[in-house]
Amino acid sequence: MTDEKEPVEPEQSGEDTPQDADDTQEPADETPQEPGTADDATEAEDADKADEAEADEAGPDEAGKAEESGSKRITTPVLIGLLVALLLGISGGVAWWSAAHSEDLEAASDRDAVLVAAKQHIATLNTLDYRKVDAGLKAWTSVTTGTLKDQFSSISADDRKLLADQKKISTGKVVDAAVLEVDGASARVIASVEVEVRDGKDLSKDPSIKRNRFSADLTRSGGTWKLDTLQQVAVDLS
Repeated sequence: MTDEKEPVEPEQSGEDTPQDADDTQEPADETPQEPGTADDATEAEDADKADEAEADEAGPDEAGKAEESGSKRITTPVLIGLLVALLLGISGGVAWWSAAHSEDLEAASDRDAVLVAAKQHIATLNTLDYRKVDAGLKAWTSVTTGTLKDQFSSISADDRKLLADQKKISTGKVVDAAVLEVDGASARVIASVEVEVRDGKDLSKDPSIKRNRFSADLTRSGGTWKLDTLQQVAVDLS
């Protein structure tokens, strides 16, 4: 029996063949960098970071400056407005003071005072309660002056008794009046008056109404206007 020998495989050397080396190593596909490109990018990035840090640090200051500038822009018009308002107030006060002391306003004030006094005083002279004759006559003398006051002051006791015996209660009311003229310390007024007359003997009766028109002269005495004359004026019914 013949021994069969196994074929001996040739030993492979540790070195690759030139073809294998070419297949194993792949050529590097890297784009050649231009000189200084990496350094420039790094420096630019550092510069951007520095600018951002500087902006963060300067932010509050810049905001404060902007706010301060805005405040100045707002404050200036406000101050100007206040100044204008103050000047207008002063000028208005001066104008009012001048008007208050003008002759026209003084004349208007006199006419108003005359009208008020005339209405009150004429109504008083048309009012009398038979139960209070003395008090009524005293009221008459308090609103009159000159000759008219003297006439009321000199009413005798007999005349007072006569007024009481009539038992009448008269209440006067001025329904309309106008100032005809004012000249210094004297004035003239015309007034329409309603007089309500009640019968003291029977107060349950309806009162009678009398309507009269009066012309009155007033004189300023002691700073107040008082009646100097009072005359009834005929009413033209035609």
